[in-house]
Amino acid sequence: MAVVHFSTDQRQHTGGTPEVTIEAANVRDLVRQLAELFPSLNAHLVETSSTAVAIDGEIIPDPWLEELTPTSEVHLVRPLAGG
Repeated sequence: MAVVHFSTDQRQHTGGTPEVTIEAANVRDLVRQLAELFPSLNAHLVETSSTAVAIDGEIIPDPWLEELTPTSEVHLVRPLAGG
């Protein structure tokens, strides 16, 4: 079961929950389950469609079919702006 960690910004859409454990085969399934658990988070992620997915500390360029293991640590990372 993968552990999904939420940023402080994302927690306003999860009722303050800092992390959840989800059994999912891949990132697409994980996001689908997150949408069911936290509809507001789903809308937030769609709104910020450039959200990256990091699995076990590595940002995955095309994550949707990336397989998850029972020990996967997942972070949904908002892009950083610089200048």
